[in-house]
Amino acid sequence: MLKMSACLTALLLGGCASITGTHQQPVSVQTTQGSEIISGASCTLSNDAGKWFVKSPGSVIIKKSTGDLLVECARDDLAGFETVVSKANTNVWGNLLLGGIIGYAVDRNSGAGFDYPGAVTVRLEQARSAATSGQNYQPAAVRPEDRSRWRAMMSCGVNRYFNDSKPFHVSFIAEVNGDRVTLHRKNKVAEEVLSGVVRDRQLVLDGVGYRLQAPLGSWTYKFDGQFTRNGRIYSGNGDMLAKTGQSTRTCTLVMVLTDVEPQAQKAPASAEVAAK
Repeated sequence: MLKMSACLTALLLGGCASITGTHQQPVSVQTTQGSEIISGASCTLSNDAGKWFVKSPGSVIIKKSTGDLLVECARDDLAGFETVVSKANTNVWGNLLLGGIIGYAVDRNSGAGFDYPGAVTVRLEQARSAATSGQNYQPAAVRPEDRSRWRAMMSCGVNRYFNDSKPFHVSFIAEVNGDRVTLHRKNKVAEEVLSGVVRDRQLVLDGVGYRLQAPLGSWTYKFDGQFTRNGRIYSGNGDMLAKTGQSTRTCTLVMVLTDVEPQAQKAPASAEVAAK
């Protein structure tokens, strides 16, 4: 009761974070193909409040928002996405009664009075067909022809926190579907997925990687770059980041649109592909 009174007083004075709502919620993600449950897909959840990563089936704590939540998943040559809408919960009406229009506005701006569904199922399809099955994929400046292929290569320098580390170079399976870009690779040591949206030929890629034998030992990527040569070449600079957000390696990433399907390349034998 004292907490409620304090919040009411704060509302009268100009603001209270939220009377009854919370700003975060768990969302569980499951992936399927037909009637079969697919495990081990790398999923990215994003809204206007941030981006989060999880392996399916799994759960992650996200920040609420009034905007839609986009859930994108990929595994091997399978990919899919779902868009879920946040809806007002009972807290928003309680805040409207207790705090008037100010209480409602606070919860709307913070997302505290709105919830996403607690569980999301993403249906996976072959990567190319999945991209054309939904209306969220819009045409953009980069539009690969059906006969062409994208090749993606990443080079990272030494790990600045390990004296015995070495640079490494790896290739990704790349999919450019309208304005959405997804990069994926997996070997015996680790799996990594990066994704982003092309905006006026600029592309920011966020990604996550983890060791297959130790999924909790994950790391992230952040790249920023642009397309040139009539949208046939992308060049970006970025970092491999530890869980703490510290940059462990400086990396470059190049994507090239070719008319020849690239042959599979052997992954480097070294475990340098991971966070070390």
